[in-house]
Amino acid sequence: MPAPASKTLEHSRITVGIVTYNSAGYIVACLASIATFLKDAIPTVIVFDNGSNDGTPDILTGIRKKYPYPLEIILNDKNMGYAWGVNRIAEKVKTEWMCFINPDARLTGPVFDFAKEVSKRVPTSGVVGGIMVDSEGKMQESGGVFPTPSMAVWDWCGLRHIFPRKNWSTSLQFDLPPDGKPKRVDYPTGAFWILRWEVFNRVGQFDERFFLYFEETDFCKRAKEIGWPSYIHPGIRVEHVKGASFSENQKNSDGTDDAHRDPLSIYFESLLKYIRKHFPEWKVKVAVWKIGTFLKLRRWILKNDKSERIYSAFLKGKEIAESYIEPKPVNSQKPAK
Repeated sequence: MPAPASKTLEHSRITVGIVTYNSAGYIVACLASIATFLKDAIPTVIVFDNGSNDGTPDILTGIRKKYPYPLEIILNDKNMGYAWGVNRIAEKVKTEWMCFINPDARLTGPVFDFAKEVSKRVPTSGVVGGIMVDSEGKMQESGGVFPTPSMAVWDWCGLRHIFPRKNWSTSLQFDLPPDGKPKRVDYPTGAFWILRWEVFNRVGQFDERFFLYFEETDFCKRAKEIGWPSYIHPGIRVEHVKGASFSENQKNSDGTDDAHRDPLSIYFESLLKYIRKHFPEWKVKVAVWKIGTFLKLRRWILKNDKSERIYSAFLKGKEIAESYIEPKPVNSQKPAK
C-alpha cells in the first residue's frame, strides 16, 4: 500500500481513530474512557462508521459535543472493512501520534505516557500495544506470532493438540506485571494500538484487501521488515469485549451482502491472503491442500454440524482468497538512526 504524503504534525499530541460497525452498545463507554485517560494529551478523536444500521450514527451525532476533545464523525454508506476505515482516518491525522482502538474496548489508565516511554527506550519502536483484559480483569489474547503456512497446518489439522507449542500461536496471552519492562512481540492485538505517524508513513497504509483479520498482522510484519518492531507495554491495560464489534451479517467491500456470512470464512479468507502475500506459492498450495484434506476427512468421519461448518467456511474463504493479486512492493524506507 502506498505511504501517505509528508505533512506538518502537531507534536506531543495524539489522534485517536475508531472504526465502528453496529457498535451502539459500546461506543459511549469507549469515548468516555478516552476523555478520562487521554485528557492531558489533548486528543482529537475521529470515528469512521462503516455503514452501521443499529443506531450507532445517531448516537455519535447526539454526543458529538459531550466530550472535552474535538470529535469528528465520518459516516460511510456501506461496510468497506476495517483496513479501509483505518486508512481514511490516517489520511486526516495531523498529530505526531496515532492511536487506534476498537469501539468495544476502553482505556483503563494513562496509555499515552506508557507509549512514549517505549518510544524513548527504543527510538525505532513501531506499534505499541497493551495487555487485553475482560470486564473482570482476566487476561485475553494480547498479541501473536506471525503466521506461516506450517503454523496454519499445525493449527487447523489438529496437530496443536498432539504437538503443543506454547509460543507458536496467533493468539498469545502475556502474563506480565504492570510495572514490568516493555516486551517485544511480532504484533500486538489490533483492538488497541499506539504508534507515531512517522511509522505509519514509512510502512504504508493498511492493505485494504483484508476485509477483517490479519490486516494488523500484515502491517506489523511489514514494519518489522524495515526495522520498526512492535512492543507490548504491560502497564497498558485495555478492557475489551472480545468480538462484540463483529456481526455475522457483514457486507463485502463491493457493497454486496453475504447472507449471514460465517465469520470463520472471513478468517480463512484473510489467513490465506496473508500467507499468499508473504510466502512462496508452493508452500501455500501444500498448506492449503493439507488443511482442506484434513477438514474434509474430519467432516466425513464426525458427520456433525461443527465439522460441516468449518469445512464450508474453509472452502468459502479459499474461493475468495484465490482472487488475491500480489501487490507491488511497499515503501521500504529504513528508520532513521
